[in-house]
This record gives sequence, C-alpha cells and structure tokens, in this order.
Amino acid sequence: MELTYLGTNTLLLTKSGSSLLIDPLFSRPGLLDLLGKIRPDPQAVKAGLARIDHLDAVLLTHTHYDHALDATEVLQQTGVRIYASKSGFNLIRAFTMDETLSMPIRPGVVYSMGTFQVCFHPSRHITFPPPFGWLLPKSGQITQPVQPPAWFWEYRCGTVYAIQVDHMLIFGSAGFEPGAYQDLEVKTVVMGIGGLDLMPMAYLNHLYQETVLSTGAKQVYLSHWDNFFRPLRQDAHPHVLARRSISRLKRLGACYGHTVSLLQIRKTISDDQKF
Repeated sequence: MELTYLGTNTLLLTKSGSSLLIDPLFSRPGLLDLLGKIRPDPQAVKAGLARIDHLDAVLLTHTHYDHALDATEVLQQTGVRIYASKSGFNLIRAFTMDETLSMPIRPGVVYSMGTFQVCFHPSRHITFPPPFGWLLPKSGQITQPVQPPAWFWEYRCGTVYAIQVDHMLIFGSAGFEPGAYQDLEVKTVVMGIGGLDLMPMAYLNHLYQETVLSTGAKQVYLSHWDNFFRPLRQDAHPHVLARRSISRLKRLGACYGHTVSLLQIRKTISDDQKF
C-alpha cells in the first residue's frame, strides 16, 4: 500500500493497481469566499486527479464542505462510486439520481474495493467551543440535495465514520466513539487534527487512548493540519489551530514508543515504512 497526502484530509491510497480517494478537497475556497456561496472548481479537481490513473471509490468520513465539497465533481469527472453516510447520499443526488453511484454505507460491513478491504466504524466530530462551533456545527444532516453554488453551512456534518482500510484506521476529525475500536486489527492510525488546539490536554489524552492505544497501533500520521483556506503548496505550514497539537501528540507518542509523524503535502509513504 502507498499513502499520499493531498492536503486537508484528502488522502490517496493505492495498492496493486487499485486506488481509493478519501475526503476530496482540491478546490480549497478562501476564507473570504465563505461569505458567499461556494462551489467545486472543475479545473482544480482535474489537476488534483491528474496523478491518479485509476480510481476504485471515493470515501467520505463526513460531509462538512472541507471533506465533501468536491465529491460530486470527482464523480462527474470519473464516474466512480462514492461511499458515504445518508447525508453524503443526499449531497450527491444534486448531481445524479443514479443510486448505483452513491452507496449509503453500513457500519461494520466489510467492503471489497479493488484490492482493499474497507470497513466503516462509528465516530464523532470534535466539538468546537464558541465562536468556532457556530461557524461549523458538529451535528446536522443533509436531507435534501445540495446544488452548488451553496452556502458552506449547507454541507452539514452528517453521520461521522472512522474508515478502516486494511490495517489502517482513518479519522477525518479529532473525535471518536468511546470503546468502538478496541477489537480492530490496526497497525496505523491517520488522525485529522483540525481544531484540536482548542481542546484541553485531558481531551487529547482521551483521544489518544481511544484511537491509538486501544487499537494497538504503533504508527500515527497526522492530517488536516494545513491551512485549507489557501491554495495547496508543497511548503505549506500548519494552521494556527494545529501547531501546538502536533508537538503534544509527538511527545505523547514518544511516551508509548510510538512514531507520530506529520503527513507531508504530495509525499507518498509506502508500506515498507510500517503501516
């Protein structure tokens, strides 16, 4: 398996001719753009997909715009099936009524996607304190098709999942469902850390206990650390709500003999690096 980080929580997984794309966000609207309605940028999506020869599926951890804005455009350009919550299913209905292209997932069911084995587990979105929680609420379902351009808040969170791909467990948000991951066979955790700097150290310890220690994983990769209001850059720096969390998590991992690493933009990591 190979893992390539494409910013925010956009992850490309490849193995033996198969590829999965998680939480596609290539358009990356700016902060001021959120004052108006937003829409996918077809050229940005085309450029983002250019490195992918074949795509077996798109997987969504949840349906906030920074995880799902480009899902319909990826579908339009590739025709690939999207696996998502019911909110994701309703989101995609604005583009197509072909229900075979959107698969509402069933937690705990193992799906074969190309050469991958994929399972969706219950999770939660991190709870932001005000005023951040007013801007991006953790709850709410998409019940009607979202036709771009749309307000960013129309991309409601929906049901949140942690996605297990083979022996890798991927979290789009720094939240968790207590006790949900204890019996999984996991070697590597990918942890989205957006907003984690707003939380106390006690929460971070609990997060690490539930998502890493309970799974037996020894390797942790951090995603959702870059400033996704800016165009994707190779030399991107952590946004202000991730800087402290990165150092905290690295120190915490070292206490348990784990390796905690920051995923680097457009850098590919292969399974000989122990995930």
